[in-house]
Amino acid sequence: MYTVLGRACDVCTPGADNMFTSECQCVRADGVERGVLTVNRMLPGPSIQVCQGDRIVVDVKNHMEGMELTLHWHGLWQYGSQYSDGVPYVTQCPIHEGNTFRYQMEATNEGTHFWHAHTGLQKMDGLYGSLVVRQAPARDVHSSRYDFDLPHHVCLISDWIHELATERFPGRLEATECHARGQMPDTLLINGKGQYQVTAYNASVKPPLEVFEVTPGKRHRFRMINSMSSVCPMEIIVQGHNLTVIATDGEPVRPVVVNSIISYSGERYDFIITASLSPPAAYWIQARGLGECATHQVQQLAILRYAGAPEQPTTPAPTYSASLPPGIVLNPLDWHCNNSRAICVSQLRNAKTVTGLGRTPYRAIWLPFRFHVFSAPELFAPRTYNKYLVAVNGFHVASLVAGFSYASPPSPLLSQRNDIPPSQFCSPATNRNCSSVCPCTHVIDVPRQVLVEVIIIDEVSAPHLNHPFHLHGQVFYVVGMGCAPTSVRNVTAYVRDLQSRGRLIRQFVDPPAKDTIAVPNNGYVILRFVTDNPGYWMLHCHFLFHVPIGMVVVIHVGNDLLDLPPVPPRFPRCGNFEPPVLECANPYNQLLT
Repeated sequence: MYTVLGRACDVCTPGADNMFTSECQCVRADGVERGVLTVNRMLPGPSIQVCQGDRIVVDVKNHMEGMELTLHWHGLWQYGSQYSDGVPYVTQCPIHEGNTFRYQMEATNEGTHFWHAHTGLQKMDGLYGSLVVRQAPARDVHSSRYDFDLPHHVCLISDWIHELATERFPGRLEATECHARGQMPDTLLINGKGQYQVTAYNASVKPPLEVFEVTPGKRHRFRMINSMSSVCPMEIIVQGHNLTVIATDGEPVRPVVVNSIISYSGERYDFIITASLSPPAAYWIQARGLGECATHQVQQLAILRYAGAPEQPTTPAPTYSASLPPGIVLNPLDWHCNNSRAICVSQLRNAKTVTGLGRTPYRAIWLPFRFHVFSAPELFAPRTYNKYLVAVNGFHVASLVAGFSYASPPSPLLSQRNDIPPSQFCSPATNRNCSSVCPCTHVIDVPRQVLVEVIIIDEVSAPHLNHPFHLHGQVFYVVGMGCAPTSVRNVTAYVRDLQSRGRLIRQFVDPPAKDTIAVPNNGYVILRFVTDNPGYWMLHCHFLFHVPIGMVVVIHVGNDLLDLPPVPPRFPRCGNFEPPVLECANPYNQLLT
């Protein structure tokens, strides 16, 4: 537990460029004082940058009083290191206060990834950082397209609120002038830096913006990570520069030139910026929150500075409402890509040759998701404790995926499945008497080495609310995406009708590979992948507040006895403690005798 603008800021000495050394333990964020969670007293936490094939060993020591945590390595497949995926009660027990847990994993798959807390709402309070796995140039299909791939050209964008995230969950029903944002962020941060433009807060505190320095005339690879937690999409624009997109979620795509990129929580995009403008100068980088964030015009700025140029741009800082430059946008809201100014993710093409996706899949998994709106008598009936979220309209809601609201088991599925009572799992038999929400552990079993199709369908149908689903353990191929007409009330029935008539279009020619995909509002995505990584892999909405209310399933791949590595020696165990009730006055005497 740490603070923004604490006394550590009094002992930091700036260097020649007025920037602070890495040893400085001052966290400035956007200049608004608040409590924060940090790793190594840094925001974001340490950047892990390795080469493909390296072994990563991370000791996580929990010094947070009264709190537990796990860390997930978002994007790493964890082949052979399933016990290090970092999902509480799926792959491990949470790390208790005062305990250390050693994560060990191979950097098998290259690309731009990141790590973050996977417990509660801790990610939004500062527990996240970048993770980059670089390839040798001979193996990188795009190595000839850029001159530099520098460690400090990682652009990690997060949303930020001016109080602990638990203050926003389940949410405030009574909106006041200070508390009208619900789960919406107050601002954004770029690599943990930013400025908050409201004089009601300490106007004398004006932290530095993040500065990315480039060499004039050279091509630079940037790695952009969307580490946001709220439901807002984010658009990034670099003043005067095109962005040549070459990878998404660590997987290479055929280059496309765009003017801005819209991304969702958990997505990553690599792009090339050519520093070709003359004379050398400094330019604004603008990150704009969209969707519900547009109401409060949430944005943040950084600076792209040519070496030798002035430190600050000569043009005024762009405002949120300023006219955006004309051009092409990647990943438009609500799948509006039927025009020459937009490119949807499904229209990207893999830079590698992809084969074998067109055969009949072993299984098609249909996952429609929606919210259940509780009535007050239903939610607050005596001895009922369903988890819920207070939505912006005041509704109290839980998430359902394929009719079930996910609830964690008492022990990890990966290491202690036999300790979990059968009634904990979702099934038509155990959940047949549920009238609304059935909190249960939703596990879908599939064999190893088969082709699986997953169809995720949005039944929420809220404008500009596109839920990003992230799959642990491997990538999938985006073979289809679309929207139902606005007049359609039952999107699942609409998609099933297309399927029955052979009109549900799939594209198998080198589709893009990803691990996080935003499902269009009132639409669907079709994903295919081969189940070549045994284990228990979470598939969940990456909006942070939607996970604790159940927008989760677990894909169980393979046979636990035949396919999984053995549980590591001394691996932590956890579970219920419910011994028989002893009848004597002093139960310890009975135990002694």
